[in-house]
Amino acid sequence: MDIKIEGTIMTKETGLHASFEGRDQPYVRCTVARLDDPRRHVEARIVGVEDIPQQVGDVVRLEAYRVVTDRNAGVVRFDCRLLP
Repeated sequence: MDIKIEGTIMTKETGLHASFEGRDQPYVRCTVARLDDPRRHVEARIVGVEDIPQQVGDVVRLEAYRVVTDRNAGVVRFDCRLLP
């Protein structure tokens, strides 16, 4: 699937933990305003890290490898890896 997401970090929560693929892993949750359309925001979970060097207002590059749809909340989230 590998969707590339590049944008400005709007919100960032660090030090979170959840079960991914049957293992407890750290992740960072953030909302990213896409560079190609800043009105479109992406909810991303950057899996496998406690924190990322980018702060709110910085540009981040992500690779989404899984899409998670929460139909009750009407939200689509992306599980991602941080790209250099």
